Amino acid sequence: MRLCIVGSGVAAVITARAALERGYEVVMLEAGPRTPMRDSRRWLDFVTTGVRPYHACEDSQGDANSRPGVQPERDHFLIKGSRLMAVGGSTLHWSGWTPRLQPEDLELRKRTGKGNDWPFSYTQLEPYYSQAESLLNVTGPNAPVDGHPTPWRSQPYKWNSPPYPIESEPVRHALKALGITYDHIPMSRRGPGGEGVGGPCMTFGTCRYCPMGARFDPTLLLADMESHPGFRLLASSPVLAVRMAGAVAQGVTYRTAEGETATLDADAVLVAAGALETPKLLWHSGFDEQRLPALGRYLVTHPMLKLEGKLAKPPREFNGREVPMPALFSRHFDTPEQQAAGKMIFSEYPEEPDLQSWVRQEQLAPEYIASFARESRLNLHGFIEEFPQAENRLRFTGKPGERQVEIHYAVDAGFSARWQWMTDTLMQVMKTAGCRESEVWVSGVIRRADHSVGTARFGQGPDSGVVDGRHLVFGTKNLFALTNGNFPNNGAINPTLTLTALSLRFADQVLPDLASSTRTTARP
Repeated sequence: MRLCIVGSGVAAVITARAALERGYEVVMLEAGPRTPMRDSRRWLDFVTTGVRPYHACEDSQGDANSRPGVQPERDHFLIKGSRLMAVGGSTLHWSGWTPRLQPEDLELRKRTGKGNDWPFSYTQLEPYYSQAESLLNVTGPNAPVDGHPTPWRSQPYKWNSPPYPIESEPVRHALKALGITYDHIPMSRRGPGGEGVGGPCMTFGTCRYCPMGARFDPTLLLADMESHPGFRLLASSPVLAVRMAGAVAQGVTYRTAEGETATLDADAVLVAAGALETPKLLWHSGFDEQRLPALGRYLVTHPMLKLEGKLAKPPREFNGREVPMPALFSRHFDTPEQQAAGKMIFSEYPEEPDLQSWVRQEQLAPEYIASFARESRLNLHGFIEEFPQAENRLRFTGKPGERQVEIHYAVDAGFSARWQWMTDTLMQVMKTAGCRESEVWVSGVIRRADHSVGTARFGQGPDSGVVDGRHLVFGTKNLFALTNGNFPNNGAINPTLTLTALSLRFADQVLPDLASSTRTTARP
């Protein structure tokens, strides 16, 4: 039984590892190249130059929204910096945040009349959340704050959250004064001792390229997998199409690292190429609007708001900088009562030292370095929920294998009012913490493709979705899609933990029957 997997991110690697354990042959194809991870020389270059070792694998495209009549400052959809095409996928550069969806998030339509419900409940997904947190080396609060809307859990975290940094005192005092609850952010950050891949966190604060492997990325699992005789990984080999014979996927056509076109036969195909590339590949494989009307539609993400200000005085006369790692966030507005209007979460996000500015822009000016050492600043990042609309969609243009993206996107009628509410709420936090409103910088809408969902969503059939509850593409017998594009919605949180849980669920509930279910669709 040969399983062909398109992509090499967290969903692909988890599935491949489980398939190998079941005795399947696995061939994985990744469009991008290999990138060295946990390399001390490249880590030092990153610290001193600001250039990430995988920079060449990131997108350079800006606003992909070509929908006529929209307002670019509000309706844009930025691609640059949001995805990574390399062995390991976009999880190579994630920040490591691992919050769970709330139980009500899986029942959006039932509760609000919007979007689609998920094909299973939070209770059914919860065991896989626990497994995902263990696999991703998640450190989190084992004693949740009373009154803070923390999703219930059946298992404790392997490592408890460390204490809050001194720098967070002003915002913590402000939140308490305003009656806004908060807690530690669950993070992929391996603690000391215990079982897990990678090394323990040394608090370098360079989580985007962790030299220890404390922040999980899929390459931590790939080393052992590549020694398995049943596994092959083809890097720099973009898949151009899934080869279909009616309802049966017979394999893929791809471009080799040498630029030649080649084919690969398989008994089943799993597309795990992200929320943007997965629907593009399906479309290039013959799944047009007649066959899959929902393909590429219902695109949604959660835009970000940033506020930055100078505090009137440092906490506890603290005169310096701690490691710039986010420690607290608030889900106070991530509740059933907020769901119909759109949920919001926010976090304190410490300012990172900018060595490059010191050298390039400020010429190591003593007054600049002194101000950075003495000024206490507060940064808040907020995310707000948006809702799926059929006309917010990918445009299927370009040739197979091209990474260029075209999108049609426009906010719904209630967005502007909700955005203003989030801005006003976070500004009140800034002011209560000791910032002057006139000196607080407020960003505009920042909407990027990082957390895109909905484009290959769960549905009851091809008119409402792209895959069923087993991730089987509608109208096929052995073609699956496993991606955050399956999410009908995503609240206002990061999708990586949920995608990991879905991957473990797929490995547990779908892989065991894959060989028997594909016997009648054997390779030619």
